[in-house]
Amino acid sequence: MHCPFCTADVPDDDLFCESCGHSLKAASAPASSISAGCICGAAAGEVDADGFCMVCGKRVVRPASDHVEEVLSPLCAAVSDRGLRHDRNEDRFGIVQVGGSYALAVCDGVSTTRTSEVASQAVAAGVLEFLANALREDAVGDPVAVMRAAIAAGAAALRTLQPQGSVENLPSTTVVAALVTGGEATIGWAGDSRAYWCHPPAIAAWTKDHSWVNEIVAAGRLSVPEAEQAPQAHAITRWIGADSDCEPEIVRYPLQAPGMLLLCTDGVWNYAPTPEAMVKLVTEAGGLGRVAQGPDALAVARYLVEFANRSGGHDNSTVALLRVEPVAAGGSVAPAGGK
Repeated sequence: MHCPFCTADVPDDDLFCESCGHSLKAASAPASSISAGCICGAAAGEVDADGFCMVCGKRVVRPASDHVEEVLSPLCAAVSDRGLRHDRNEDRFGIVQVGGSYALAVCDGVSTTRTSEVASQAVAAGVLEFLANALREDAVGDPVAVMRAAIAAGAAALRTLQPQGSVENLPSTTVVAALVTGGEATIGWAGDSRAYWCHPPAIAAWTKDHSWVNEIVAAGRLSVPEAEQAPQAHAITRWIGADSDCEPEIVRYPLQAPGMLLLCTDGVWNYAPTPEAMVKLVTEAGGLGRVAQGPDALAVARYLVEFANRSGGHDNSTVALLRVEPVAAGGSVAPAGGK
């Protein structure tokens, strides 16, 4: 079909135009006509259960996981999108509110492993369930221990889905998760999905990628420019999977001022890799205005995901965020609207 905005020729199943970046959802064929068959002329009966045409092999029906949005309130939301170049969305997320506390998790399936979306789904769900239960049971006295146990629970959930025996390229995933309660945030991660704290007018990276380039530079073996020229520069060195027994890294930060906690996969931050670039992007989205007066979390998350697609959409992109503001005298901070 042709993009209605720039008239470029685009694949019928794309969600965004690769030339101008506009959404093609409104321009795409309605579900009723898609379900009638394939554009190659094959009838509906020649489309298999996975949505592929058995005549030409083209995907006729896109899965719901291609674009997912979840909103807890104007203060907390998440968006995930397949992007423009990948055939499927291997990212997954989870967000939950318990009273005035929140838990968020974002996972990016490692695309070099088989069915990596299985890994990202299992780990995101496992981490979120553990954190939510800990909040409901008021069992977060040691948030670092809770976060460590939550990520271990996610890894255990993945192991239950993996086949026995020496199978190569078992599903693996990165993870970044946040537990926000009692006026502080506890962040745990393995891999290169990131957490940022956005505080007007600045932004701070609260995670450091577990990547080859970071480790080789930290060891003093190469300079940053030298390391970044290596083909394995951005290969991850920690992940969750059957072939990894790594420990997640965990940090705690007090929430001392109004701001926004942002978790995202590399499909987003690759297009804004530095804090300076990310603060510019979040500012454009309106996310660095006053918390009480800024756009809701969903609007900011959508803007960041759409930015990734406008920039090329070479990867899946996922954003989960929470806006926070002061709730008491003395500088204590909790999620906006919390009790």
